[in-house]
Amino acid sequence: MINIPKGTKDVLPFDTYKWKRITKVAYEIAHKYNLKEIKTPTFEHTELFRRGVGEGSDIVNKEMYTFLDKGGRSLTLKPEGTASVARSFIENGLFNEVMPLKMWYITPCFRYERPQAGRLREHHQFAVEVYGPNSVMSDVETILIAYEFYRAFGIEPTLHINNIGCEHCRKDYIEKLREYAKPHLQEMCEDCRVRYEKNPLRMLDCKVDVCKDILKDAPLISDTLCDNCKNHFEQVKALLDVLKVNYVADPMLVRGIDYYTNIVFEFVDDDKLLGQNALGGGGRYNNLVEELGGKPTPVIGFGIGLERLLAYMEKKNIEMPNDERVDVYIASNTTNDSYIMYLAQKLRNMGFTVESDLMLRSLKAQFKYADKLDVKYVIIVGEDEIFHNELSIKNMETGEQLKVPYDKLEEFFSNAE
Repeated sequence: MINIPKGTKDVLPFDTYKWKRITKVAYEIAHKYNLKEIKTPTFEHTELFRRGVGEGSDIVNKEMYTFLDKGGRSLTLKPEGTASVARSFIENGLFNEVMPLKMWYITPCFRYERPQAGRLREHHQFAVEVYGPNSVMSDVETILIAYEFYRAFGIEPTLHINNIGCEHCRKDYIEKLREYAKPHLQEMCEDCRVRYEKNPLRMLDCKVDVCKDILKDAPLISDTLCDNCKNHFEQVKALLDVLKVNYVADPMLVRGIDYYTNIVFEFVDDDKLLGQNALGGGGRYNNLVEELGGKPTPVIGFGIGLERLLAYMEKKNIEMPNDERVDVYIASNTTNDSYIMYLAQKLRNMGFTVESDLMLRSLKAQFKYADKLDVKYVIIVGEDEIFHNELSIKNMETGEQLKVPYDKLEEFFSNAE
């Protein structure tokens, strides 16, 4: 037997309603905030992620699925969506559109990492990218979109926010951080020794206990922010206060990708039900478009892992409503297949979800199956019903059973609650 590849997961027919619900919620929220959907390819040129995501990130260093195509070109399965959207923004001249350009997408992502709860080698993200504004309002609105998405599923995560500085004030902080970490470098993990050279901020996000202990007294980036970054951060917090959005100002918060600048945020599970606390997050990446060859363009966005969302809901015993109910089951005690098929199509054309007996079950077994489907109505068709041109219709919720003339069928269901 051939098994599914490690780190991937089948979505079974009994669970697809959850994914449809997620997509529906995403569309509804996107419409409320005037977000337009964008779709980008599943794979891109590897250089896009090396330049966009950054050589200092774990994604590029360890986690990308990279291969050579038949033409010898290096391609990579998309590990995240932001770099692809930035490439599309530049390549398709979207900078000529009226700003802001507010986009959303649900996309598969591929990362070679140790599979664990809510973290798979192939997973899907709901993400938002807002191009153009560099304002406090755009920061807070983007956070609100993510918040609303979580709340639509009964989740109340804790918002952590930080400002990791612009390219100017961050340089001073990186030097201070390097100076602090240098005497301890040999005690730190191998990854942090690499991060020390390539992207020291990433050391603050290390999950290794030794590194966490060493860095708990490291200098805070908030102490080196320039006046513009300080003021911007204070205004973001003030606006969140006005909107009564609870948050934690977290000076140790960084993001795992090199392109982030200024405001960063994460939605956190305080109980760590998945063995980790981050459920999703984002921030600003005002330099990304320019780094990929475009004109300087401010951008803010976020990504939420959908498998992680579903795993978290399961841990919290939060049920996803399933509205994919079968409306009518046709229970037949006749060999007149054409009558049954014609009736089923008539009901489907009226807009009902209809199931009939395809397994040649007994009438009793058909009722058991209809009960399992949780149908509202069962139409019983036998030779007697066909002869008299009427149908026996049972309301499975009330137990009431009526005889309805065939030509009054549409009227009956129009009046039914």
